[in-house]
Amino acid sequence: MHPDASRPQLLIRPPAAESFPRPPTTLSGLTAYLSAITRIPSRGTDLTHDDKRSARTLLNRLAQAAVDHDSLHYVSRQALSPAILQVLLDALTARPSRLKLSLSCRIGRSTDTPPVVPPGTDAIVQVRWQATERLPDLGFFKGASRAGIWNHLVLSGPAASLANRDTIARQPNIIHSWRVDSDGGPDTDPDDGYGGLAPLPGHPLWQMVDDPVHRFVLVDRFGKNWLLRSRVDVPNDRILTLGDNLAYHFCSPDRLPEGYLDTICAMVAAGGTVATTHVRTNLERAYLIGYVLENDVIVGNSSLKHPRPQYIENVRRQSGLDLSGFVERGYTSVRPEYRGLGIGTRLLEGLTARVGDRKLFSVIAEDNEATKIIARRNRTRQVAGYYSEKAGKSVGVWMPEWMIDSHVKTHT
Repeated sequence: MHPDASRPQLLIRPPAAESFPRPPTTLSGLTAYLSAITRIPSRGTDLTHDDKRSARTLLNRLAQAAVDHDSLHYVSRQALSPAILQVLLDALTARPSRLKLSLSCRIGRSTDTPPVVPPGTDAIVQVRWQATERLPDLGFFKGASRAGIWNHLVLSGPAASLANRDTIARQPNIIHSWRVDSDGGPDTDPDDGYGGLAPLPGHPLWQMVDDPVHRFVLVDRFGKNWLLRSRVDVPNDRILTLGDNLAYHFCSPDRLPEGYLDTICAMVAAGGTVATTHVRTNLERAYLIGYVLENDVIVGNSSLKHPRPQYIENVRRQSGLDLSGFVERGYTSVRPEYRGLGIGTRLLEGLTARVGDRKLFSVIAEDNEATKIIARRNRTRQVAGYYSEKAGKSVGVWMPEWMIDSHVKTHT
């Protein structure tokens, strides 16, 4: 049980910024920082109705308590409903505040709707979501994540199924930390699809920082991305930040170091977006492979393939495009912990810059918004579309803008 479990509301006084000007790089430094946090019990005010008056009253009392105790940081363990959380968000928008809040919210009913976080709302630093009966689609949490809020999820009962834990493990940029309530600590056994590959160094820092007060203060002081990317190397007493030392490499398949092709094939399979029947054969005869290393571990990859004749004919039959002689960009996979760092964009830029006098295309599923965003940023656009029977969904054919000739434009 956390030391504050019996205190539904707390005011927090973080350590002075001048005493800790930079994020800790060692466990001992982290311990020193966390031990300097002051906790002040507060009666607060429970929000039991989704009305604006109650929300305004709470904010007024918090503002006064902040003045009385010289603290702007407030932690509430009261489990709000999504509707009441929405009212509080709206009240914060109507009355901007210097307060920093860590809140709790119970979810799982079929009538629950995702909170809409208005632009510019930065008072809420962390939400501790509690799911017991069911876990909503992870899109439920996207608005909070995009607004910079740290999403911590507590699973119990039917919501703590292995399938749900696997889903969460694959999306660390949406659910930033989580635990299963039955054992009181973070669950490290789910399958994110990459478990058979070389392990990343250390362990996620958030797994060691299970106290909501500690998470709250760390995210507010050093940023959500720092805590999300930080890993603890206990034997060497150090904290590493993923993405600080990325090295990009581009080469033909026969120039890959020993064992790298095996890893890249496994990463493509773990991504789960393509059929794996011809992956190894296609990579062995690829025009170019790009991969990213950090700490001697491959964390991302993509390639330019020579499409099989049968594939070219299938695309021509369904889209009307003749892509003979083109190379295809595909088999992109980035380990979950490294998503959001622009790795896919950098790989696409590097591959495109090395395509020479060949023409390049890629096939992107219509529902793959993330990949389409990367393609647009790289001045690539859709030139045709068709329904892929193999994928069971609509897909688009994309090409760099400067490679699109008048013949292709007639099919846009």
